[in-house]
Amino acid sequence: MLMLSAAAFAVTDGATYETINGLTCENLWVFDEQHTRDAFKASALFDGATAGSGVGRSARTATTDGKIIYIGHSAETAVLERFDINTGEMLEPLALKLDGAAYAGTLAANQVGFDEYGHLYVASYDATTDRTDVSYKVYIVNQETGDLTSVGFLDFDKGKDRIDYCDVIGDLTGVEANCSILAVGSGDGSSKECYWWYLPQGETEWEGGWEGDFWIKIDETYPADQTQFSYGSMAKMVRDGSATGDLNLFYIDGFTTLPALYQNDGSMLDNIGNASFMGGEDVKSGVYPVPSSGTNGLTEAAVGDQKLFIYSLCQANDGEFGARAVIASIDADMTLESLVPMWKIPGGEKGLGETSDLGNRIHCLDRVVLPEDENGKSAMLLVTFKCYAGLGVYRIAEEGYNPQGSVEENFVANANITVNGDVIAVSETAESIEVYNVAGQKVAQVENASEIAAPATGLYIVKAVVEGAPVVKKVIVK
Repeated sequence: MLMLSAAAFAVTDGATYETINGLTCENLWVFDEQHTRDAFKASALFDGATAGSGVGRSARTATTDGKIIYIGHSAETAVLERFDINTGEMLEPLALKLDGAAYAGTLAANQVGFDEYGHLYVASYDATTDRTDVSYKVYIVNQETGDLTSVGFLDFDKGKDRIDYCDVIGDLTGVEANCSILAVGSGDGSSKECYWWYLPQGETEWEGGWEGDFWIKIDETYPADQTQFSYGSMAKMVRDGSATGDLNLFYIDGFTTLPALYQNDGSMLDNIGNASFMGGEDVKSGVYPVPSSGTNGLTEAAVGDQKLFIYSLCQANDGEFGARAVIASIDADMTLESLVPMWKIPGGEKGLGETSDLGNRIHCLDRVVLPEDENGKSAMLLVTFKCYAGLGVYRIAEEGYNPQGSVEENFVANANITVNGDVIAVSETAESIEVYNVAGQKVAQVENASEIAAPATGLYIVKAVVEGAPVVKKVIVK
């Protein structure tokens, strides 16, 4: 453990990134096959495996809450590997438990993520080809105990595509907002199915998002001649609906396709093929990196006034030690035509890794906004993770950003909700504390206080408003 944490803490990718559009890019640390080879290959993220050996493929996706990076690892049983996002220190894994027993199954924690209300979730790989009365498995994770709570029955409605990964926006409990879960059909021979499960606020039953249907066929792809999305395909919901849980626009990035943007009726609105650099002379001369259709992963972001589009560039064994991503600028309207690549990460001679994962694994790109510094300058952290290859953390900031001068330990970041007996306590005085039961009913409320008595033993969702911002946590009163 000490060897791994020291290796990750001490090593960066060694690249220097120029300032572009008033933004800087800096690697804080990497823990990967190329820069920390011995430690990484001895770790649980790699298992000392070679491609195709049947092991080492079980650490698939990563997410972060801004403090800890969580990586879903499904070996004999499922755990969440954990890293300190600022230092790279490898923390104790969180063992997952379902109904008091170790959580297990084929890629039981294939997808990890957070909803907009702070709920950490895991979702399983699903390979059923002819489904009847079968539910897609998504669970909320207790970050202290590892206990899992099902979000409810996610009906397939006889959809036949396999699902590797999903995306979530809104509130998985349905207490604070609606929730949408989106997934795209994957696997060899997939027929371009897209699944949308929708939970209205205050309800407990999931609905089909496509006017009552749980899945539809996607007709348009980029390139246009594709008949399937194939392995490791992903969907990513974006724009406007995140806090409310209402699907507005979403991307699909498949093994045989490149990123394309869709409206919530399944029609294509935009695609990366419209980017001006995709067919120009700069591409031929190697100035601008063009993504491979055999790698999947993207996210949208912003630092200050500059909008960003971040996409997976290549597989680990694609060219010059791959598993790289590209951070590109995009205009205020987020039109893909305006994309201009800024930095390739990792930069320099080496990417994250060179061992192929056969293209079945997503390239995770997750970001978190940092507090403004004392001069009002903005920054974000970007986590890049690829199965077999490794992970790294980058800080994208307005030029002159001073992390030491930022209010990193403000009231909201510090505000923590704990349970002591039958008392629910908030670490800072809150403007309000509200307690909801699992059915979404408010069962207790106080104003201008730091604690509240729970009405009885059980599972509750607590919302505290501190310094005008909500802090939401699920707690168990025993």
